[in-house]
Amino acid sequence: MRKVFVVAAAILAAVLVFLLVTLPPQPRPATGALDDAQAGVSVAGAYHVHSTVSDGAGDREEIARAAARAGLKFVIFTDHGDGTRTPEPPRYAHGVLCVDAVEISTNGGHYVALDMRPASYPLGGEAASVIEDVRRLGGFGIAAHPSSTNEQLGWSDWNALFDGVEWLNADSEWRDEPAVRLLRLPFDYLIRPASALTSLLDRPAAAIARWDALSSRRPIVALAGHDAHGGIARSAESGWRFALPGIPSYEASFRAFSLRVIAGAPLSGSPAADARLVLDGIRRGRVFSAIDAIAGPARLEFTATAGGVSAQMGDALPFDRGVEVVARSTIPEGGSLVLICDGHEIAASPSGEIRSRPDGPMACRPEVRAPHAPGDPPVPWVVGNAIHLLAAVTEPVGTEPLYETTLPLDHLDWAVEKDAGSQGSAATEAGAVTMEYQLRPGSRVSQYVAAAATLAPPVPPYDRILFTAQSGASMRVSVQLRFGGGERWVHSVYVEPDARRVIVPLSSLVFAGRGAPARPDFRNAASILFVVDLTNARPGTSGRVRISDLSFGREAVR
Repeated sequence: MRKVFVVAAAILAAVLVFLLVTLPPQPRPATGALDDAQAGVSVAGAYHVHSTVSDGAGDREEIARAAARAGLKFVIFTDHGDGTRTPEPPRYAHGVLCVDAVEISTNGGHYVALDMRPASYPLGGEAASVIEDVRRLGGFGIAAHPSSTNEQLGWSDWNALFDGVEWLNADSEWRDEPAVRLLRLPFDYLIRPASALTSLLDRPAAAIARWDALSSRRPIVALAGHDAHGGIARSAESGWRFALPGIPSYEASFRAFSLRVIAGAPLSGSPAADARLVLDGIRRGRVFSAIDAIAGPARLEFTATAGGVSAQMGDALPFDRGVEVVARSTIPEGGSLVLICDGHEIAASPSGEIRSRPDGPMACRPEVRAPHAPGDPPVPWVVGNAIHLLAAVTEPVGTEPLYETTLPLDHLDWAVEKDAGSQGSAATEAGAVTMEYQLRPGSRVSQYVAAAATLAPPVPPYDRILFTAQSGASMRVSVQLRFGGGERWVHSVYVEPDARRVIVPLSSLVFAGRGAPARPDFRNAASILFVVDLTNARPGTSGRVRISDLSFGREAVR
């Protein structure tokens, strides 16, 4: 028995020694001549953070204290919501600037809205519609966790015109790790919390490739999102909120990596002014991400000059044959500064400085890689945003497409469809239909009211639905085509008290249901509906919508 005990103790000691020897490394020094005066003052902070306002484990005071301990200067809270809650004004807590934002659920994934006025109706449904609403309300929107293996979380609408994207999301990174790696994580976390979390990171190659491809056509700001909850979250259906409250802690998440807004000057201490400085820096793309648990300090300077005009990270500059792009950074020993243009590496330097002359219009961005970075492929240590070198505008004025009517729909007979507890009516006059609606008050039980009209398929070929819409208040209405088997294809449109001409391309219609069936022949639609439901309204909501000049049309041949 004693021999068995000795052998077991020896094995345990060997395992412990192995675990200690193979701990994730501490941050290594990054060196170089670049200092804050040269790079411009960068302000470190955390973005995409959840508190007890939604599904986070800690309140905002607790989170601010954790950020202060981690050396951060700002935190952007992104608690889940529908955009109707009035954001808390910026404030300082424990020396940390606290900025309120919101994460909105869409059919195409989660969308983070910064700097947005409150909406008068719930935001949700199609990703493109939420993006449109966020922009109308003055906000800046970011497609969240595009690499998530959770289909309800991962961003899927890559044709939508979002403003920014998360190139890295901490909550997504652990989901594809092998079980043996996750089993070892608690030991590493006990000794080196931030390094343990960083060891789960790798290069999200697909998300970065999509960002580079899209950025070659239009400006898109990329951020690293903490998606910090202060614990391992469980779904609301589970009946309990957190499996391991406080693990990973907010502080460990904040020490793992940070956003660096190039502010040009330190924060002043005025909450409103400093929030404007941080948010404007993000909007303009003057921000980079740094994995602080790999190395530090992270400093980055990125400029382009052509014809005596200079541009900084996030700017656009007309392409000129004499343009020079300059990237400079601190760099860990054995690391490499890389210049990436339109997704291709065009230059690399171990010295922390690159000077390059691109040979055509393109989007160029800097990236710094460390030889000891975790992941397969390894996660970049620093990721900067692009400078866009633009081609001369050659598109002639007046090339907007013209449309012709293929089927007027002012002769339709309209009827109301609704759930049992809601009320509605549809009155027609001079080819227009006015729908009055009142959704059933109380709990959410799939309330809806619709004005529906039967079609006579097959109808003549068309590629869009055209109409004029007006409502008693700003709202969204779902335009739907329904087929004989009940299948529906939908797109929501913004309607307001002033009459608006609306054009709905058939390409914008999405399937109302799970899965992605083949797109139908829209000439065979059995009915057309205008629907108010809980996607963009609350129980008890009432009002009216007027639809006139309804027709099917298609692009005219010039």
